Amino acid sequence: MVIQFLPFSLHLSNSYRISPLSPTRFSAAQHHEQCSDLRCCCCCCFLVLLLFDSTVFNFFVQPEMSNLLLIDNIMPDMKNWSCIITVQEKQQVTDSMGTPTKKQKFIFYDSEGSKVEGIIFNTDIPRMSPMLQVYKRYKISNADVRTIPPKFRSAGLIKQWVITSKTVIEEVDANEDIMPVKFAFTDFADLAEYMDDRTKSVDVLGVVISSLAMKTITRNSKQSNVQKFVILNEESQTVLLSLWDDFLNNEGQALLNNMQSYPVIIGRRLRVNNYNGVSLSTWFDSALLVDPPIQEARQLKNWAMRNAESIAEIVDAKSYIKYNPALSLKRDQKTTLICNVTPSHKTAWVKANLSFEHIFQKYWYMSCAKCYRATAADYGIEFTCNSCKEKGPAMPRCRFDIELSDDSGAIPASIFGDLAENILTFTGLEAMDNFNQNLELPLEFVHAQLKTKTYLVHIKPVQTQLADARQRYTVLYCSELEPKIARPQLTHEPESVSLSADQ
Repeated sequence: MVIQFLPFSLHLSNSYRISPLSPTRFSAAQHHEQCSDLRCCCCCCFLVLLLFDSTVFNFFVQPEMSNLLLIDNIMPDMKNWSCIITVQEKQQVTDSMGTPTKKQKFIFYDSEGSKVEGIIFNTDIPRMSPMLQVYKRYKISNADVRTIPPKFRSAGLIKQWVITSKTVIEEVDANEDIMPVKFAFTDFADLAEYMDDRTKSVDVLGVVISSLAMKTITRNSKQSNVQKFVILNEESQTVLLSLWDDFLNNEGQALLNNMQSYPVIIGRRLRVNNYNGVSLSTWFDSALLVDPPIQEARQLKNWAMRNAESIAEIVDAKSYIKYNPALSLKRDQKTTLICNVTPSHKTAWVKANLSFEHIFQKYWYMSCAKCYRATAADYGIEFTCNSCKEKGPAMPRCRFDIELSDDSGAIPASIFGDLAENILTFTGLEAMDNFNQNLELPLEFVHAQLKTKTYLVHIKPVQTQLADARQRYTVLYCSELEPKIARPQLTHEPESVSLSADQ
């Protein structure tokens, strides 16, 4: 067999595609004429004549547009490349601080699990963003490859593909069932380690079982919509996740529409806040993956479906709106001297004595049975709450003021609900009955016992001050400490409190 190349010889490589024509005898003149018809030229289209016996097989050899590479082999400023990727994350459109620039970030991964950041800017966002949907596979060619400056890096990625209106994006058939990527999830029990630390964020996995009502609030002179979703793990621990604005409009609506099917989410780069002890919230760099194709998510969904009755009980009990010490109390909890507690602290842990012997009060208030907000409704009367908008009976709830003190000072605080009843040894209903009969509660034994006890107390400041301008606090949690634990000393170093499993 003789191989001839017209108009000149050519070395074939993987970068070229051979297009066969019908077997025939074909002259160089005919080749040039067809090339002219096909609007090609000698430098990019070559006629290959394969002479076998007396038959001439004709092929056009055309170079492919680009080389098909993996993510790790695509370097900054490289040209003429293609890569088949899957969209792992699609973030919300955000503003660049101090500039009018808008951007939207993505995370892509390839068949080997390697990742790269994708980004679209400004007017290219409405045109190109709809072409990239999460969990779908695409062939992307000739995006602008850049190195991400260190201060702008997130998720451990150092390279960035800038997607513009010129970038070639083609959807391809997906042949993978499970994401070949790994996530490092933070356990719910460890979330308190990241509370109110703006330099840290967490990734969590959970099943969404319920939601609270959407609210519109004003932040930085701008109105924002927020809605809390209840997520659950396999230990049946719950935590509230707040979705803001675009997250609520996009992923939030998907969760609301599929709540009955137990949607599983991966929350990436979430903030940990102190609402009800511990809660989660989205921010500009977060991402939410709904029902992601990973093994852990599918196992969690199957677990939720097997435990539907138990989950229904958790939803009905609404215990997730209460403070959860199992999540907020760290294993080695640090405490602060009372003299060092200031309103600038969002929360504080103190070791203190409790007293209320010389405070005249009624120890209860009438509340909504659903959200515990105060109401003027009469006991047992069904009414629609102005706060939570739900209908239910008015119920007396225990509440009273206390003084927290240690060797460094004292601060006033208020204690509510079950915590208050445990200290008072009377329920809110009993306190109401005694008040209505103009009878004092028999508290002599309670006052005597409190003088011998020390408590670990979690407090937060409230906005209203007392008439004497003293800052008031609310008790979020308190637990009696064992007698062997020493009282705090006058030092600026925080102390560590180790608690037993029972405590």
